[in-house]
Amino acid sequence: MTFPLMHGYDHINVVADLDPVAAVRDRELGERIRDYPKLLPAGSPDFGYAVQDGTRWRIVCAGETDPSTARYGLAFRLRERAQEDPANAPAMLAAAGRLDPEEGEQLAKDEWEIGDRRYRIIRIEKFTLIGGGAMEPPRATDGSRGDADSLIDRLIDPLAPAGLWEAQLRLNLVGHMPIPGTVPEMIQMEARHAIRAHPGVILLPPTFTMVEVHDGSYEPLTGGDDPVQARGNLAHYFTRLLPRLREFQGDPAGPDELKSWAMAGAEIEAADGPEFSTLGRTFRTVRISRMLRLGRDGPESPRPSDQERYGVAGMSG
Repeated sequence: MTFPLMHGYDHINVVADLDPVAAVRDRELGERIRDYPKLLPAGSPDFGYAVQDGTRWRIVCAGETDPSTARYGLAFRLRERAQEDPANAPAMLAAAGRLDPEEGEQLAKDEWEIGDRRYRIIRIEKFTLIGGGAMEPPRATDGSRGDADSLIDRLIDPLAPAGLWEAQLRLNLVGHMPIPGTVPEMIQMEARHAIRAHPGVILLPPTFTMVEVHDGSYEPLTGGDDPVQARGNLAHYFTRLLPRLREFQGDPAGPDELKSWAMAGAEIEAADGPEFSTLGRTFRTVRISRMLRLGRDGPESPRPSDQERYGVAGMSG
């Protein structure tokens, strides 16, 4: 079956009169671009899968750390769909059996055409804004994650209305590359190819990482979908994870340590602002922005280096 190409993949629909909420977010983005003017890669990409139905692509699942895990998720989805679509059930179950076999290795294939739908493993890049030697903290508009900010069943719409500052950031991201000298030349070559093959960029909802500050350097510890969740997960690190880790190591924490960790957890939960200290340690909430590259044929799939990083020989189609 021939599937439609993605309309407007390399366009940005700049709108002067945004809805009030979007306008406030765009103004705040402009303030952050001025205060944090540089782009910095923020770790390895995330992976998920998207589905094309007619002219529309939707992100069905995201947040996986490697392409293989995203394929397992797609296999689970196909087995679910097979129960609802008897006509295509044999093809769905056959694909799921290759992606998540009972025996043997997974087939590293990132695209499947089944009936009138196309399923694709997708690659989501992460970055952060930096300025004055600091990484961007949460924005005032980064509240608790709602359904509108979820990546589950999210329409990929490159022509959705955009403000001036969103347009500027997307244009800045078109040519975004790894910092020279920080990655092998093969990864640089793949990034250059991605810019040509997938010149469109859309922004996706951010995630948030809790880092410990050491003399200007940052050590990631935990994170979450919104600032409150990220801070809560850091509190749980002290109150739940550390005690269990010490038990596992055969060196249970004493009453004084448990009391100090409980105090740290309470102080973290009550913290107000992106940076705070407890137990003589300083922590900061960092905003991790996310982007998806788009091309004529839809969203970007994993790159060869993404496959090889996990010891998998990749197939894109």
